[in-house]
Amino acid sequence: MSGIEEECPEETLVACLWGAALKLIELAENAVRLLKESGEDGIRSDILADILDTPKRRIYDVIAVLKALGHVTTKRRFDGTTVAWIDQTKNHVDREEFEAVKAQFEEVNNERINLQLEVAQLKEQLRITKSRLKRDVRVVESAGKTEFDTTQIRVRALSSSGIKRVRDSGIEVVIETNEPGLIIDPTVIEPDETEALLRNLQRL
Repeated sequence: MSGIEEECPEETLVACLWGAALKLIELAENAVRLLKESGEDGIRSDILADILDTPKRRIYDVIAVLKALGHVTTKRRFDGTTVAWIDQTKNHVDREEFEAVKAQFEEVNNERINLQLEVAQLKEQLRITKSRLKRDVRVVESAGKTEFDTTQIRVRALSSSGIKRVRDSGIEVVIETNEPGLIIDPTVIEPDETEALLRNLQRL
């Protein structure tokens, strides 16, 4: 039998148990208040018992319940057990702050979606423009030949598919492209001696 059952007559046992429960609740409330006031450093369990003027075993009961609920931490030292309150408010965000962050996130997300739509529209416009350019470009055919008073000539393909084949007979160069369209540039570019030297070294 517990101490309360031994102290109380059978006819008043319920009243005794109820009174003990109320005292334990009051003790727990006062202990929580003192633990919160003690801050991160905490307070020794024996000092807590002295302040509350209660037996240490009652304090141990309260501490055991609070620790099981994750509200306190205990640390054994040479001079006794120190109990510290865990500030749960650090893990919570104020409602107004949460709503503000949520609204900001939604605004940024909407901007991201709008940018994605704009990029998709621009890509489609670019595709259409390229298609129109290919359709509108007319191949200029000429039976005549053009002479250039130069020792160099550069040929570039209009199409992004580039040049298909180059055949060199020593007298004549035939350039084939994958799609119609060539640009001929007879501009003379002075040779880069350094580049020429590097090419010669690579051949060795």
